[in-house]
Amino acid sequence: MSNSISDYGIIGNLQSVALVGRNGAIDWLCLPHIDSPSVFAALLDGERGGTFSVTPEGEWDSTLSYLDDSNVLTARFRTRSGSCTLTDFLTLPEPKGKDGLRDFVLLRLIKVDSGQIRLRVRFSPRFDYGRVTPELTLHPGRGVVAHGGDTVVALSCTGELAVRDGDAEGVWDLRQGDRAVLRLHFGAREPDPISEGSAEHLLVETLAFWRDWLHTSGTGFFNELGPHRVPVIRSLLVLKLLCFEPQGTMAAAATTSLPEAIGGVRNWDYRYSWVRDTSMALTALFEVGHFDEVQSYLGWLEEVILKSRRNELQVMYRMDGTGKLDEYELPHLEGYRGSAPVRIGNQASSQKQFSIYGHVLIAAHLALSRNRETAPRMWQGLSLMCDFARDHWREADWSIWEIRGEPRHYVHSKSMCWVTLDRGLRIARHLGLPPGEGWEAARADIESEVQSRGWSASRQAYTMWYDSDTLDGSALLMSISDFIPYDDPRMLATVDALRMDLTEDGFLYRYRTDDGLPGRDGTFLACTLWLITNLAKQGEIEEADLLLGRVNQVGGHLHLLAEEYDPIWQEQLGNFPQAFSHEAYIVAATALANAKADERRRPEPPELFLPEAPHGKSAATPQQLAHLLAEVALDHAEEGHPDYGRLARAGMRERVAEALASLAAFDLDSLQDVAERTSFWCNLHTLVVIHAVLALKPRVSVKEIPKFYRKAGCRIDREEYSAEAILHGILRGNRPAPGWLLPPLPPGDPRLHRSVRPSDPRVLFAVYTATASSPPITVLTPANLEDELSSALRRYLGREARLDLAERKLVLPRIFKWFDDPGRTAHDVAVFVAGYTDAETAREIREHPESFTIEYAQYDWRLAAPRR
Repeated sequence: MSNSISDYGIIGNLQSVALVGRNGAIDWLCLPHIDSPSVFAALLDGERGGTFSVTPEGEWDSTLSYLDDSNVLTARFRTRSGSCTLTDFLTLPEPKGKDGLRDFVLLRLIKVDSGQIRLRVRFSPRFDYGRVTPELTLHPGRGVVAHGGDTVVALSCTGELAVRDGDAEGVWDLRQGDRAVLRLHFGAREPDPISEGSAEHLLVETLAFWRDWLHTSGTGFFNELGPHRVPVIRSLLVLKLLCFEPQGTMAAAATTSLPEAIGGVRNWDYRYSWVRDTSMALTALFEVGHFDEVQSYLGWLEEVILKSRRNELQVMYRMDGTGKLDEYELPHLEGYRGSAPVRIGNQASSQKQFSIYGHVLIAAHLALSRNRETAPRMWQGLSLMCDFARDHWREADWSIWEIRGEPRHYVHSKSMCWVTLDRGLRIARHLGLPPGEGWEAARADIESEVQSRGWSASRQAYTMWYDSDTLDGSALLMSISDFIPYDDPRMLATVDALRMDLTEDGFLYRYRTDDGLPGRDGTFLACTLWLITNLAKQGEIEEADLLLGRVNQVGGHLHLLAEEYDPIWQEQLGNFPQAFSHEAYIVAATALANAKADERRRPEPPELFLPEAPHGKSAATPQQLAHLLAEVALDHAEEGHPDYGRLARAGMRERVAEALASLAAFDLDSLQDVAERTSFWCNLHTLVVIHAVLALKPRVSVKEIPKFYRKAGCRIDREEYSAEAILHGILRGNRPAPGWLLPPLPPGDPRLHRSVRPSDPRVLFAVYTATASSPPITVLTPANLEDELSSALRRYLGREARLDLAERKLVLPRIFKWFDDPGRTAHDVAVFVAGYTDAETAREIREHPESFTIEYAQYDWRLAAPRR
């Protein structure tokens, strides 16, 4: 069984990287650069890929960790007879020539800490992605040299090795206090052993390099991050590891073809510098005080544009800045856990992605706000990018996710074209330069079109492409990039929609639509972290903190993040470590720290929007509330959905407000049994929602009112109850709302003893929520509660569901997707539904529930319009 992705640590020298497993094996290393052919690739094929391992014989266990604030990795092995430490790092000597490249030297230092230990050293290089088995030449007492084509690598060591069948192996018996040094030197034609003292000196120099770089930040923000401090430091160090000197490019990830689904075909080569990913990562570095990387990269981009004499950038480039990335497969490699094909190169490099310019301009705006001296040299290239956005924003493209189908008018691309022009205009104002012709007009046109065609009134969310209802996690970047404020009602509604439809245990998928490839990917960690940033900025600090803690758990004790995470199998997926994920982590953790600081300075949050009525009124009884609700349903509603105009004209707002306000004198202890409590709370929820709609007057949807279900409420005795608290806190036994991690009522809340436990899943279909897809108004009474709940569910299924026996398909209301109250599995949901349909359908479902597929209908968040 191969290592899990999370079992690896990463080391590097700003030109290449190596992945080191918890078993002491270097299973991934490309030389001389990160995007060069591999020397060791057991990560992708244990038999053909090649490895370089230092592992105890017999039974052992191990831990893998970094020396503080560095990219020096240590593995500690424990056996029955002793323990030892293996320290791995790449040296960072001064560049040796005008090209800025360094000698590649990997050091592996072994120290026996206690007892005695037998180590097996295995050196099995396989050049050119395992297609070349090099010839090994043994140099007794010094090491071995591997030759293959134009590639040569020398391994020097202080122990004996033997060569056989393309491998060099040695078994070393070491005792407490013994040390050994292995030195891998790319390009050397004979071994060149170094002493233990020299190796220790290089270790000290390497530690100093990483620590000096890390702490050049002058922001002093590290101590404000609490439990997220160490992961932020690791993220910074990972981003620096993925940088390539001297060009200033940054690899999107260290690997190729680690799958987005085990056994699937979504396997891509990420060892290149995406303009978007690099710009976003360098922006994150800039925000915490690392400026040089941004300046270097922007300078390189400008040279690319000016030299090419065109204003269009490629999506990605090789690490040396060249642009040829032809994609092809390596059929001789089986792939990680059999996930073929293994690919090198990337076909997406030929796509048009208009969003990339916005990310470059964001980084440039930050850089020029700090250093105006580079403005004249940089402005020409930036102006060309803005001109490109002005001239091409109306065209279709492939956008951020590089879906390999036909181009579309993606909302993310359009909004980032707006960002390109917006930042261009900001830079021009800052520098006192005239903006380009038509920039302002184009920016206004983009905003107008995105708001009209990129917004779904029914889904109450920004969507993936124009005039669609498909959700997309990249919508979270609209606020992060300043296209729209975090607290704008449309952004709040979009965040809610994404949480309800794209999350699994808090982790967010990019999208859930057909992208032309078989299978599905995991949750996308960058999207999850963008969600955390939005939550923190929107004041959902406790929720954001909890979700960021879950991301910490995914990163494990090494705090390394891949591209994706499978919450079912609880393992990381995709290329590793991923710059996108670590950049997003820094932004999220920083946003959360700032939000916590702001919260300490803010006054108490605003209270509920409570109904007002004359004092001295006696409390309405549950029977009176039921009669009032029945009047609304019978006289002022069509098909169970209120006509709010008729309600207002009939003075029902005042009557409902008076009834709700009178509950300040109601004694909840008078509710004797579950039937009385359930009917009271269900009716109350519906009245609270109706009153809030009448009072707050949303035009299209309750989502226009930020946090509507938290604002709508009433006071009962000394406690306040929002619609959210009533539904999720009381009726559902204090369970989180869909997409949320935290329940509405915190531990110790006095309202908790009002919770109905066990909750009845049928109440979900008996509470009105003021939407077109809401269950209609249901009036419940204790005497007939059982029949009324079942009838409400039957009516709702009859109106919203399609149960097709011929196709063996159940198309259910989206409530069944959002809530697991009716069942956690498709089998359980099918059996639950069978209890509330006709006899023939019920019999078919109950006899063969596993034969039915379940789909979920779209949910329309608009207010139900009365029929004329």
